[in-house]
Amino acid sequence: MEGIDQLRAALSHMQDLEAIKTLKARYCHLVDARKWDELEDLWTDDAVCDYGFFGCYRGRKEIVNKFFRELVDPASSFMVHMVHNPLVEVHGDEASGSWYLTAQTTIQPMNQAVWVMGIYQDRFKRVGGTWKLSSLKFEFKYYTPYEDGWAKTPMWEIPR
Repeated sequence: MEGIDQLRAALSHMQDLEAIKTLKARYCHLVDARKWDELEDLWTDDAVCDYGFFGCYRGRKEIVNKFFRELVDPASSFMVHMVHNPLVEVHGDEASGSWYLTAQTTIQPMNQAVWVMGIYQDRFKRVGGTWKLSSLKFEFKYYTPYEDGWAKTPMWEIPR
């Protein structure tokens, strides 16, 4: 029985890893598609997000309404999130994950193409058998005008 129990444990661990990677991919797809109602379902009720110079948000309603609907939606006309190099650790019903992000974005009202690169540090909780985002922290490495590139202008803030 020991071999079967080890196999079950390994299979369960692999399923958790894939579920978390899929959750992160779904987050990226929904943000790029601006599907805010569906995005809200990915968070725990008490989730916390730190988007660097774009601010911190608490609770899934505030994250989706204040950050995505009120800030992101009018400020960008195009986004494509590409996350890669995942490092995921699962400990029971909680997990952590880290991803690099590379994104091309067009910000408004200037119609300015920008390069974005940084690192996501996420935490997850299993709620009712489903993995949810409970914490997201994004560390910008660069946010730069397309024409300048990250070497010439490694970081800048959106003009307000």
